[in-house]
Amino acid sequence: MMIPWLAMDVGPLLVGLTCAAALVTGFLRNAVGGGIGLALTPLLTLVLPPQPVLAMIGLLLLLSDPISLWLYWRRWDGGEVRRLVPAMLVGIVLGGWLVAGLSATSLRQAIGGAALLFGSVQLAVMLRGGTPTAAPSSPPVAMGVGLTAGVASTVAHSGGVVLGLYLVGRPLTSAGIVATGTLAYAISDVVKVGTYAAIGWVTPPLLLATVAATPLLYLGSWLGYRLNARLPRRAFALTLVAIALTGALRLLLS
Repeated sequence: MMIPWLAMDVGPLLVGLTCAAALVTGFLRNAVGGGIGLALTPLLTLVLPPQPVLAMIGLLLLLSDPISLWLYWRRWDGGEVRRLVPAMLVGIVLGGWLVAGLSATSLRQAIGGAALLFGSVQLAVMLRGGTPTAAPSSPPVAMGVGLTAGVASTVAHSGGVVLGLYLVGRPLTSAGIVATGTLAYAISDVVKVGTYAAIGWVTPPLLLATVAATPLLYLGSWLGYRLNARLPRRAFALTLVAIALTGALRLLLS
């Protein structure tokens, strides 16, 4: 039986949602370095099936990598990237294996559960009034963080929350946190989109819609970069988490 979303055409709904997602993805990627999965994945999954939502955001993240790397060129911590990326790649493949056999309903629940878990962790950290202090950076710690981030990224594009909670405990500036996460995901996004393509989630209409939305993706990237040092981060992050938790609960209860 043909799964309906595989036959989805490039219509006004798909184009409109992709353009809105592109603007938000570019902004969040370069303003705060994460929150894309928390903000977009649960909400878009309320309108579209989860498979094209995950593939769409994966494609947008991949297309945003060149501009994000250019904006934050050489402001990353190369040592952290080398410690994180190998485990992230393993986590992405593992996450792809986990979601490949799930039905649309089960995948919605998995996305909702992941967003609820990581959104709650981030909310608890912010309400505590401080920033998390990570354990001393070491290969075992980075391996655990990278593996968890890779799985969360593939299942619900929530890996940025895991990576952000780790990097904020490192001696990095706000720009350094975004830059380090950007470089790590620029490498792993290729594997993630390849995983989505291998399980049949990247369709020609979806690819065409995301490529057409690239100008808005780059506009959002520029706006996010300009506001990186000026955003009232706590209020912005609290709003983001509130949206994420609302969307997650809607998915779990639907």
